Amino acid sequence: MKSLAQRAFTLDDQLRFASISGDSNPMHMDALQARRTQAGAPVVHGIHLLLWALDSLAHALPERPQLRNLRVHFNKFVYLDEPVEVILAEYSPKGARLHVAVDGIPRSKFNVTFGDVAAECPSISDALLPLIVIPNSASDLKFEEMAGLSGRLPFRMKPEDAQASFPSATQWLGAQRIASLAASTCLVGMVCPGLHSIYSELSVKACTESSAQNFLDFHVSQADERFRSLELEIAGGGLTGTAYCTARLPPVEQASMQSLAGLVSPGEFAGSTALVIGGSRGLGELTAKLIAAGGGHVLITWKNGKDDAERVAHQIRSAGGTCDTLPYNAGKPASEQLTSLAHIPSHVYYFATPSIFRPQSEMFTANRLREFEEIYVNGFWQLIRTLRPLQPGLSLFYPSSVAVEERPRGMTEYTMAKVAGEVLCADVNESMAPLHVTISRLPRLLTDQTASVAATETENPVDVMLPIIREVQSWPR
Repeated sequence: MKSLAQRAFTLDDQLRFASISGDSNPMHMDALQARRTQAGAPVVHGIHLLLWALDSLAHALPERPQLRNLRVHFNKFVYLDEPVEVILAEYSPKGARLHVAVDGIPRSKFNVTFGDVAAECPSISDALLPLIVIPNSASDLKFEEMAGLSGRLPFRMKPEDAQASFPSATQWLGAQRIASLAASTCLVGMVCPGLHSIYSELSVKACTESSAQNFLDFHVSQADERFRSLELEIAGGGLTGTAYCTARLPPVEQASMQSLAGLVSPGEFAGSTALVIGGSRGLGELTAKLIAAGGGHVLITWKNGKDDAERVAHQIRSAGGTCDTLPYNAGKPASEQLTSLAHIPSHVYYFATPSIFRPQSEMFTANRLREFEEIYVNGFWQLIRTLRPLQPGLSLFYPSSVAVEERPRGMTEYTMAKVAGEVLCADVNESMAPLHVTISRLPRLLTDQTASVAATETENPVDVMLPIIREVQSWPR
């Protein structure tokens, strides 16, 4: 195996590639919206990685034969600023295998077959396909609207863009084929499936077009709603084949204030002030709404999602509740961030968390453990130390996880940090009364962090959280 190139992709790379490919899907471009996807943070366009890998191969092996077939597997996300490398895993006169890897572990795999190109590019439809205007924002289609969809998508990448960005690959494959590959990510990310898309595979063969065509024809040939998977026949620019993708479920929306109003008594939590760390979305949002529905005053914090926090606060106020918002970073000293509280909290709910599911090369890494411990252990302890002098009888909630018992694969550091947090809470309860911490190992509940591609059975978060909230609110006793 031979390393052909190394680099880390930045937001500037993303902006340039989005401008020439047409794909400005939030998963790639918007950090706040990306955190509500399975990725959790902006990721590099898969086709960008492919073109970089092909360019690296063409540069390293200038005498390589013509490309006949290309098979692509985008296995795992590559995040911005991660150091990645193109690895030549295998090379022969018949073809090559390329890996895009982080710490030596492949995130994407590309199989290249060498040989003569097909004599003619077949058409995917005898009918005249409608011209698709590339939208300014990704389309938001219902799954049933995707089945059978067809169209003709203009190329955004010009020959000079292809030459400037991928000079060796352009010399090898031609600017039209580079533009065709770039157009496929615009198709998946902006048109179909669009907003909630994951580009998973691509299989194409090179062919000879009778005349240069600056568009990509497509037709959705397969749509399986059970797995929300799609197969798109594509043809144009000297390539023909199939793109495979998934239509993700939309981001998780927590229950509305109206739906929660009948679950708690209007004055059930009256007289309390609840500080909800991480209350701008997920279980923190749900907790804030339930307490507000019961007459408690809530103060929700946000690290990056100010707009999300204001949205939640607006919903609470519109329903007659009271809510304030506050920026807060659990990885920084609490004492510096909570000095100007207008209301001293009587109760605290701690939903701060880094991204849980991130690919890594080894079973365990010390840096990942430190990242979790900084939030789940030190961050929680600093919050207690800051608030206890203000409210000696403070009641807090510490959410642990059934992962402590089940030990799911790939969550070693997360589980270790949660165990450490439980030990801290137990010792706090032993030595810092009347302050009390309620600890609960939560099951998998549907949130942005735990959402999967297709619908999965999970417990109702309201049914799980409401008894916990009542227990926390019952302190001090």
